[in-house]
Amino acid sequence: MRTPARVLGLALAFVVTFFASSAAALADAPASPAWPDGQERSDLYLLVLFGGGTLGLFVLIALFGLLTARNNYVPPAPGNEIQKIPDSTPTRHH
Repeated sequence: MRTPARVLGLALAFVVTFFASSAAALADAPASPAWPDGQERSDLYLLVLFGGGTLGLFVLIALFGLLTARNNYVPPAPGNEIQKIPDSTPTRHH
């Protein structure tokens, strides 16, 4: 696949996604002027709603990561002592 075909494919995917999203937004719009207007929200409310929710999610994920992090066991350095087994004869099982 050559570069112009890749660029054309990317542009086509963008256009299709844009029109599909626009169709969904138009379907959600009021059908007539008789539709009651929604409650107006201030910019501060929207900032706290979306920004605070996003920031809260980041904090929650960071806390979960800290709570689930654990220290791995590091065994002590090997010593020079050799332990001998008292009896090395195999056990016979019947």
